[in-house]
Parts: sequence; C-alpha cells; structure tokens
Amino acid sequence: MIASSTDGGATWTVYHQVRGGKILLHIAFVNEKVGHAAGKGGLLLSTIDGGSSWVAHNAGDDVWTFSFGDANNGIAVIGGDMDWNRSSLFVGWGGVTPIDGPVKLTRDGGDHWGDIPILNSGEFAPYKSVLAVAALDAKHFLMLRRQPNIEDAYVITEDGGKSWRIVHPTDNETNRELPRWVFVHDGEYWAFGMELVHRATRGGYGVPLVLHSKNGASWTHGASGKNEFGSCNPQGCNFRDGLVETLYGAHEQYWAVPRDGSLTNRWAIAGNRLCTIGGSFRCATVQISGGPESGTVAPSESHLEGKFVNLPFSKDCVACAVRRIPLDPGMNWQGQVVMSFRVEADGSVSDWSEDGAPDGPFGALIEAQFKNWKFAAPGAAAGERRHLTIDVKCVDEPLAPTMDGCELKPASTR
Repeated sequence: MIASSTDGGATWTVYHQVRGGKILLHIAFVNEKVGHAAGKGGLLLSTIDGGSSWVAHNAGDDVWTFSFGDANNGIAVIGGDMDWNRSSLFVGWGGVTPIDGPVKLTRDGGDHWGDIPILNSGEFAPYKSVLAVAALDAKHFLMLRRQPNIEDAYVITEDGGKSWRIVHPTDNETNRELPRWVFVHDGEYWAFGMELVHRATRGGYGVPLVLHSKNGASWTHGASGKNEFGSCNPQGCNFRDGLVETLYGAHEQYWAVPRDGSLTNRWAIAGNRLCTIGGSFRCATVQISGGPESGTVAPSESHLEGKFVNLPFSKDCVACAVRRIPLDPGMNWQGQVVMSFRVEADGSVSDWSEDGAPDGPFGALIEAQFKNWKFAAPGAAAGERRHLTIDVKCVDEPLAPTMDGCELKPASTR
C-alpha cells in the first residue's frame, strides 16, 4: 500500500491498497506532483497529483530499482536477480547489492519499456551488474555498473539513449573513487561512497566520497562527511552512531536521531520528523546537530546493538532487518544457524525456531530479530515449512569493547 502523513507520522491516510496484490519495494517523487512506485511482479504505479491517485502499469517483471526524470522518461532494472553471491561484500555499505538484470528505458511513464542492446556488446559487456540508475531529464540517463573484481563505472547518455559511453571514476597512484549510490538532486547527479586517498605516500585510507555532476561526464567533489557512510538515500546518509547527514551543497548538515538502535537504511525526514522501517515502523523528532560528536544517547541504548540493516538473506525476503547482537564477555564463536519457519499468505513469519546456536540465550536473541521479517506473498506455497541458513560471527575484544557483538549475514554457501 501507499500512505501519506501530514502530522509527522502520528496518523496516516491510505491512497493505494490492493489486498493480496503485488509488493511495492520503492517509491520516489520527481517533484511535489509527479511520483512513481514499483516492486514485485512488474508492478509500477504513477501519480501526477501528489499521490492522491495512482495509475498502474505492468513492467513485465520485478522492478529492482528505478529513476524518472519527469512524468514520462525513466530508467529501471527490470527482471534478472540480485547478485546474492557478492552481497556480503557490501554489508558495510548499508546492504548495497549488485543487480544482474536488464536496464530499460520508458518514454510514456511506464506503459512501455525498451531494451538497450549496446550494453551486451563491446566495451560495455564486462560491466555485468548494476548498482544504481538515475535520470536527470529526457536526454540524460546514468547507470553505475560493475565489472566484477575490476571497477565500478558510470555508463551515461546525453542524447536520450541514442549513444552511451563509459566514464571511469578516478583511479591512480594517489586516489581511488568508489561510488556506491547515485541520486538526482536539484538538476544534478550526486554520487556517494568511499575514496581511498594517499595511496602512494602513506599506504592509503578510506574517507567519505561525495561527487556531483550536471551531465555524468565530469564530476566535482562536494562537502565530505567526517565518518564513512552506513547507507544513503536521496535525502542523505546515516551513520551507526545515530546521526543522519545531508551532504548536498557546500557544507554538510547533521540531524541527531534517537540512538535506540531503531534507525535502519530505510528512512525519510520531513520537517523535523524522521520515520524508519526495520523490525518495526517508528517515527521520532530529530534536530539539527553540530556533528558526529554531538547528540544525546537514549538511556536504554546499548552501544553494542547499532542500527537495523536490511540484508538479502533470501531472494523473496522484502524486509530482512538485523542488527548487531550484544553478548556477554568471553564469547568468541563463528558458525551457521539454521532458522525454520513458515511464511503466511500475507508474507509474515510464524512458527519459527533455530538450530545450531551456542547454548544459552543466544538462540532466542536471533529469533527476536527474525520474527518481524516480511516475505513476498508466497501464493500456493503459503504455510510450507522453510529453512534458512545464516552466517554468525561473535567477537569478544577486551581491548576494544565497542567491537564486541555478533554479526548476522547471508550464508556464504547459499
């Protein structure tokens, strides 16, 4: 469903809902009136009245990510699959996972989508996966594509898709740029990620990367944050210490977020209110902060827990939020835990249990994170018992207690 709030998340008005229908994964607005939403089974919705009414289109297959430059012209990854085997490489990047699927363009708001044949030939063929897509207008489209184990590069067009070219991020003996997210803001592309600096003189270290461009061909550094990003969306980037940073413009701006572990990589700010979706749906008041060192800590917070992050534990899991699990001193353990459960007709999880966790309360702590997961509606397979393997690594570090805890990740053997 699609709902809107005008009072900071206290009450919501539903503008689109189809019970038993396809699941929406993304929503984005070009301006105050024009917006789109898309997700499983080829469902794509569009609005030209600010969300009061929505028109449905059929893109033909799962819409993994999309971007529209106006009401009619858009770019999307439609069909294919997430590159699950490489997803664990991006856990520190807020769950960024490459997508192995065809990129298509639309000129009529999503009624029809056309392939881009040149991507399968010549110099473009090695760049098999997609990290992001962005549309500035009817002529300017961009993809951030991956050549496995080599580099990530921008693939751009400035003539509406008639011709395409590769733009390589900086990679020399001094600096290397590693963009991970690309968004459109105020008529420009904005890329966020990490930059490896001083590679020749001091061995190199990572700093936040912020770039912007009017055409995708030439890029300029923007204001960079003080901490590496946990994840980014079109409004900004969040950190594990409970702060959100807006990096558009000449200077960064920080928002202090309640530090109770509820902030996930799915969040939005309107005015002075932030809402986030993870193991639950929560809204809270936020305020401008002086920087990463400021902000208040909720009395109940455990620094070991951190924020929720949605990770690709299963192909059909649309909300798989986990966070670091605190542990008692002296526990070092690494292994796999098998979760058994049923997926109900509405995608919720029931009758769950675990096997393989160390003795003690640890198994119950894993189950507590798992119980709020949501899967794509299973249809005829609803209620069948399923089994999911999770990689678990627990660390007790006496000299660095802030590193203590257990991380849950998608199983590397899947």
